[in-house]
Amino acid sequence: MKTKIWILTLSAALLASGFVYAQHGRPAEGGTKKDPAKVSPGSKKLEALKYRDLVWTVPEIGKEVKKLTLANGMTLYLYPDHALPVFNVQAIIRTGEIYEPAEKSGLARLCGTVMRTGGTKNLSPDSLNAELEFMAGSVETGIGTEQGSASLNVLSKDIDRGLEIFADVLMNPEFRQDKFDLAKDQIKEQIRRRNDQPGSILAREFTSRIYGGHPYGRILEWETVKKLTREDLINWHKTYFAPNNVMLGISGDFDAEKVVEKIKKVFAKWEKKSINFPSIPKVAEKPAPGIYVVDKPNLNQTNLTMGHLGVDFTNPDIYALNVMNYILGGGGFTSRLTSRVRSDLGLAYSVGSQFNTGSRDLGTFAATCQTKTETTHKAAAEMLAVIKAMREAPVTEEELKTAKDAYINRFVFQFTSAGAVVGQLMGLDYFGRDPKFFNNYLDNVRKVTVEDVFRVAKTYLKPENLTMVVVGNVSGFDGDLSDLGSTTKVALTPPSVD
Repeated sequence: MKTKIWILTLSAALLASGFVYAQHGRPAEGGTKKDPAKVSPGSKKLEALKYRDLVWTVPEIGKEVKKLTLANGMTLYLYPDHALPVFNVQAIIRTGEIYEPAEKSGLARLCGTVMRTGGTKNLSPDSLNAELEFMAGSVETGIGTEQGSASLNVLSKDIDRGLEIFADVLMNPEFRQDKFDLAKDQIKEQIRRRNDQPGSILAREFTSRIYGGHPYGRILEWETVKKLTREDLINWHKTYFAPNNVMLGISGDFDAEKVVEKIKKVFAKWEKKSINFPSIPKVAEKPAPGIYVVDKPNLNQTNLTMGHLGVDFTNPDIYALNVMNYILGGGGFTSRLTSRVRSDLGLAYSVGSQFNTGSRDLGTFAATCQTKTETTHKAAAEMLAVIKAMREAPVTEEELKTAKDAYINRFVFQFTSAGAVVGQLMGLDYFGRDPKFFNNYLDNVRKVTVEDVFRVAKTYLKPENLTMVVVGNVSGFDGDLSDLGSTTKVALTPPSVD
């Protein structure tokens, strides 16, 4: 592990210095030659440093990471790391908001919250908190769009008690009424204030238009949340929480054989069961092109997003897409959007783009920007022009090299701890991805060519399908947005809360 730490430290230092080096310690080939007169003394010293080649491979399940399935169906991933006296468990539970019926929206989220805050049948919330505080440990739970999660973090001397508490929270949540009411009130307040922040409005209006009636685009309403009951949470937990529906990733300072026996013991009374998962509708590719304008007269800055449906994580072009997006808007100051909209024209402090492939179904492509009210039209027009230009001519070899080097050099930072390694590998299993995904990742990035980038830009960037949402003070805009596309005024309806 010391070697790993040394490598990570060196990588961080190299990246922080602003240099881009190839994976094997040589200066990047074909890079732009520097004018010696403009090289700082500090840069000269860094360039003169001698260091070992960066050689690192992703740990694999079945080798460094042990995987086994218990008799009750629970899957364990074990990756001991004795560098620090800590013990970590992260759980993935197959559940999520995608399984909620529309009339029960908010149920999964509330269940994930109150599982922890509501205490267990054996420990009141205060007792649970006090014991974890005494151990300087933590247990957390949550349920998101496509999965549930739980975690345990304690010192390695507290493994036994930590596992007992962790198992109690997973198996025996009490969902106490006062904590359930508190969690509902917190959601109610979020709904009440959802029109206050332009970023919140932008995300809601963009996502709901991209996904239509699919659960990915669902808007949470108090009318639905207020009808949820404690019994709903208990039933949700009974439906989806069973050992054969749980993955446990275990990392830190522990003996693998002993920990497996401890886990068998604390979960001994948890029996496997059959779970009938509701069918999930496929995302419908129904573009909603146009410009949707939300007038907020009190704003002096405009928030805008333009995008459309993207790809899912099984798409073989994701490597070329990632590189293309880095050049377009994902690469910070080196990207075309930032260079043009921010650096050349001074229209925005924040501008960029991303292809989101983090869900089972189609993700989104989105380019975002914040600009002054009086430069809204110009910024939107420039962003459109930059996106269209990606489809009209190949990128340069220098752009391609910068993007690929960035992906290659920052790859290792996805695995900065034993817990991160286990989490990444469990994620591959959970989503059914190629177990060699990370092992082949760098080679697949290296194979991307200028032609690949041009091809995916023409295939996956669809200016004719762009949905643009603009939130700002319309009366102060520098031009009529209708000359960029058909516009629709979106009225902000005050949320209904009682």
